[in-house]
Amino acid sequence: MNAEHRGIFITGTDTGVGKTLVTTALVLCLKQRGLSVGVMKPVETGYGGEGEGSDAARLYAAAGMTDPVEAMSPYRFPDPLAPLDAARRAGTTIQERKILAAFRVLAARHALMLVEGAGGVLVPISKKADMRDLIEGIGLPAVLVGRTAIGSINHVLLTMEALARRRITILGIILNRTKETAPATVDGMQESSTLALLRERSGVPVIGPLPHEPLLSRSWEQGLAAMAGSAAINELADLVTGTAKRTNVLRPARRSPVRSRK
Repeated sequence: MNAEHRGIFITGTDTGVGKTLVTTALVLCLKQRGLSVGVMKPVETGYGGEGEGSDAARLYAAAGMTDPVEAMSPYRFPDPLAPLDAARRAGTTIQERKILAAFRVLAARHALMLVEGAGGVLVPISKKADMRDLIEGIGLPAVLVGRTAIGSINHVLLTMEALARRRITILGIILNRTKETAPATVDGMQESSTLALLRERSGVPVIGPLPHEPLLSRSWEQGLAAMAGSAAINELADLVTGTAKRTNVLRPARRSPVRSRK
């Protein structure tokens, strides 16, 4: 972790895995504990304006920020594409130094920073850089959001391997249940297997599953409040603040670093 700043970078195995849900619920949980929390969504694509449904707007509202929204989300593009292509279509280039400068300003004002990525760790953000470069540049440990469904084991472990190649610390994994799952069903069996095998093979804390919350589809605010009080989000909050019972939650990547070819 960057010696100057505290917080986490929340990334995922894919787009639509629940990064914004985890981040906003964690913001509320940490604020309820009396912490000053700052947020960033450095890059957002498929951005439809200042409406409440955008990732940036939801993070901004949850944190109760008063800075201009551009300070926490410097790059927002209308096309729902990978950041590199979305930026190209908008006639601009994503500059990592601009994001890092904005991060440092916000980090100086808050006890903890939660930064949410876009897509997975290898999604390109510029001609030579991907999301992993941004995580490395910001210098915060990563929390990885994945699904409980079958296939998640492979996606999580591949993402961890990609982060390990840059010596990026992985604080933990949180699995999101994207639909209601009963233990006696095939989905339930796959979920239990995914949790057990990731706990066996990942080498980091695996939290979850984050419960499916039907309220979210009717009222984001009410559903989010319920999620913020869930056992999984509180366990993640303990991990982030260093109050978890386990003492070896922060660990360096175990693989040898591999230089990127840029």
